[in-house]
Amino acid sequence: MLGWAICYPMITLSEPYAPIMLTATLRAVFAGILLIVVAVLFKRPVPKTLRDFVYILAIGLTATSLGFWGMFYAGTLVAPGLATVISNTQPLIAAVLGWYVLNERMNKPAVVGAILGFSGIVVISVDTLLGTGHSLLGIAYILLAALGVAIGNILLKLVVNKIDILYAMGFQLVLGSIPLGLLTLIQDQQSAHWSGEFLWVLFILALPGTALPLILWFWLMDKAPLYKLNVFSFLTPVFGLTIGYTYFSESFSFNQWAGIGLIIASIILVATTTNQPLGSKHTMAD
Repeated sequence: MLGWAICYPMITLSEPYAPIMLTATLRAVFAGILLIVVAVLFKRPVPKTLRDFVYILAIGLTATSLGFWGMFYAGTLVAPGLATVISNTQPLIAAVLGWYVLNERMNKPAVVGAILGFSGIVVISVDTLLGTGHSLLGIAYILLAALGVAIGNILLKLVVNKIDILYAMGFQLVLGSIPLGLLTLIQDQQSAHWSGEFLWVLFILALPGTALPLILWFWLMDKAPLYKLNVFSFLTPVFGLTIGYTYFSESFSFNQWAGIGLIIASIILVATTTNQPLGSKHTMAD
């Protein structure tokens, strides 16, 4: 989550050098190629079946194409606070999908924890939520992006331990970058201003901001239910606030402190709960 949070200030720093969708495309391409090169160097098993590549393509179109599009473009259409709240519906959407697709049944503490974490996001963003002039189209776009990321996470969970982690993440990033590149050609006529600073920003976006977090995320998919992992995504804006405080002299408001407290409480509640599903009953054997 810290790796993903780094991306937000890096996206801001990239704006003077290139159109925002071009940066999104380059981020996905560079990260994907890097992972594929590493997979080749370490002689990892290449996906061979059509089914594997169908899953990889589907993950690329949802998690990368829709997810990056929402982060880079759709998020510019509404206030940052509202964009943060809407994008963080993803864990709730994934929990519902995981209930039916993965048969990962949440118990009452996990449900309460997920709601508590989302409430923390709302409290953190309350100042900008009260503003006016929000774009309904922008809200719809970000919801679509959140749905895409949620579906991508479900698909990742379905293929964990079935496709090599490096090739799966590398190919899905490269394939997912294709729609982003097409959007760049359609929307933006401005070219990139290549410089050492821009290359450094792209490197941070691609490696610690994309490749490494995705590898860790895919590896963790085999260690715990998706809803337990996803609750940690509420930490992303918390890390973003911390980075802003540390490097950009931003300050914390009372609402932000309160929201951070709710998020930490939600993570503790969900992470320490048992996996007994909602509605089930203990037996003598249990």
